[in-house]
Amino acid sequence: MKEVLPLAIILFILSISSSSAESNGLSIDLIHRYLSPLSPNYNFSMTQSDFLIEAAFRSISRAKRFNTDPGESIAEVTYLFPNDADYLMQIFIGTPPVKTFAEADTGSDLSWIQCLPCEQCYKQRAPIFNPKKSTSYQPLSCESNTCTLVSKPACGLEGECRYLQSYLDNSLTVGTLATDTVSFNNSFQGRIIKYPKTIFGCGHSNIGNFLPTGEGIIGLGRGPLSLVTQLGKRFDKRKFSYCLLPLRYTTGVSRLKFAVDTQINRKGVVSTSLGSKYRSYYDITLTRVSINGMVVNALEYSDGDMIVDSGTTLTLLKSDLYRQVERAIAKAIDSYPLRNPPAPFSLCYRDGTVRKLPSITFQFLGSKNELKLYPSSAFSHVRDDVVCLLIIPTNELSILGNIVQLYHNVRV
Repeated sequence: MKEVLPLAIILFILSISSSSAESNGLSIDLIHRYLSPLSPNYNFSMTQSDFLIEAAFRSISRAKRFNTDPGESIAEVTYLFPNDADYLMQIFIGTPPVKTFAEADTGSDLSWIQCLPCEQCYKQRAPIFNPKKSTSYQPLSCESNTCTLVSKPACGLEGECRYLQSYLDNSLTVGTLATDTVSFNNSFQGRIIKYPKTIFGCGHSNIGNFLPTGEGIIGLGRGPLSLVTQLGKRFDKRKFSYCLLPLRYTTGVSRLKFAVDTQINRKGVVSTSLGSKYRSYYDITLTRVSINGMVVNALEYSDGDMIVDSGTTLTLLKSDLYRQVERAIAKAIDSYPLRNPPAPFSLCYRDGTVRKLPSITFQFLGSKNELKLYPSSAFSHVRDDVVCLLIIPTNELSILGNIVQLYHNVRV
């Protein structure tokens, strides 16, 4: 039996409006790693075009690093490339609380941060968390049931649960599975909310391609150790949603909400069932792509053939499907595309040569409504004089990227 995923898509103006149910949950700001002034990695000189070209290559790399073998056990799963997602969360760990910026990742389960003593840690700009200074820190026993849920569990010298989390680029984190008080600055109530005994990894040896502005990862995946699962048990309802605002949006912030009103009883909501193919990823089934109302894909679809991922910027379609979509879009635009588009984009036009952009819609399994892509989510300048389609081909799993999710409220 499939777990239900109401992937609710509504205008972001509606999704960030106030609600009487918001006091029963939690809302956290999502900070764009590169384009938000709130980010420790903010680059004021980076243009949106610069970001899109860099993000396109990162999207391709991230797609290649997804583990798509559904037959592996929880302990054997190897997760995707670390610290390459676009959004950060600010959390507070310990007593007294220590501020931490960590990557919000819907493709990972285990949340972890760097901890002292460091056997081998990568450089980070903020001070490394010292668990000995937290009065609420408690390592978990290697004989506990929770220890069996981590990757490659082992017993430490004092009987603590040790984990080894590896990634597909050979990066890894090794440390102690523990509990501590994790606090959030609740955007709805304007105050710090504390959650004691939250399970996380205290990484003492963290090796590989980690960025100095990311102090760890917040796992928002489907697994038993993810923050979504843990907070779901406390709220007695395992659901979350996020609303991503347009890039360079300056009058508001993107939000991640736990167990609050997600306003699914709105006109035009797109909902589809969550597949059961993968343990960590949010997989859905794309059944149809239409251009200006004309169905273009003649290929048979398979269940769970697309992942909804907040960490991948662009949307990627399997190569055979992409070629059909690209031909249909080019026909609808009726203008000459560039012969040599800037890599890795495939369909681009000289600025000013396109009179009207076509309507692109996705249909998902079981949904009565189609997801219509906003023009700015489907096309954008990648150079001053070049406009490109923000969908690219892949030989890996199809991914619904976060640019397509802009302007919408995505509820799981």
